[in-house]
Amino acid sequence: MNKTSNTKQLICEHAKRLFNEKGYTQVSLRDIADAAGTTIGNLTHHFPQKRNLIEAIQLDLHTTFSDDFFLHSSEDAPLLILYRSFLTAQKYRDNYPFYYRYVHELCKDSKLMAQNSEKFRKKLFDYYIKTFFQLKKVGQMRSDITNKQYKSLAYTIIIVSTAWTQNASPYYDDALPKMNLSEALEDMIFPYLTNSGIDKWKIISSS
Repeated sequence: MNKTSNTKQLICEHAKRLFNEKGYTQVSLRDIADAAGTTIGNLTHHFPQKRNLIEAIQLDLHTTFSDDFFLHSSEDAPLLILYRSFLTAQKYRDNYPFYYRYVHELCKDSKLMAQNSEKFRKKLFDYYIKTFFQLKKVGQMRSDITNKQYKSLAYTIIIVSTAWTQNASPYYDDALPKMNLSEALEDMIFPYLTNSGIDKWKIISSS
């Protein structure tokens, strides 16, 4: 990794920390420059606007998510990978709460972020559909559920995951019961599993 890449990574790491601590809208480029031990001129050389910085963070998030999840997917263990996908989704919402809280507003301000977000959601949707059909074929998800209903399930999982850290989510609304995202997604999946699928899921989740 060259010096430029090191500097940009350092700036992004401090930006993520400050955004998590204070909120995206409350942090200025100067705050980030000070935290990263660099000048505002050097920071704006790499990231002219805060929007450019959040675009870089989004790209890193999508890349590391893919490295954590998609690269480890296996045709032989779709139920295990599905379980891990829920844990991965939880991990990234724990590590990037500022991003998921403001993602809708951020995408409105950046056409690039909106396009990247759309591509990533499509990638997730295709994965879930493929996995559900695999599990249906091997008897671990119910055959009496139509393909259209499984597509609706995949769509709902993505929408719930995306909106989970918004102001109306359990993280920010004391009127709602406390529940983490991975638990909610697991509860959504269970009615679609066969007895064989449920037994296998319990083994996976307890190991």
